Amino acid sequence: MQLTDHARRRSSQRNIPTNIIATICAYGAELKAPGGARKVLLDRGSIELAADGNARKRSELERYLQAYLVIGDDGRVITVARQRRRFFK
Repeated sequence: MQLTDHARRRSSQRNIPTNIIATICAYGAELKAPGGARKVLLDRGSIELAADGNARKRSELERYLQAYLVIGDDGRVITVARQRRRFFK
């Protein structure tokens, strides 16, 4: 998982640590984004998969519910954010 400089700044500004970014990459729900990019969202299903029955891990991840990444077609994370509005598939 490679982050652009922009993604590093945004993750710091938005208090989304790199271990959460890695979890979103591994377990997040994927949506299409403009220009060949893709959005990867940490939704409830993704949290259940990542927590694998561990209540403490689930609780930690729920703080980041609806956080998402935009990943470019080259595989680098372009930005990190928290969803404010509903995404449409």
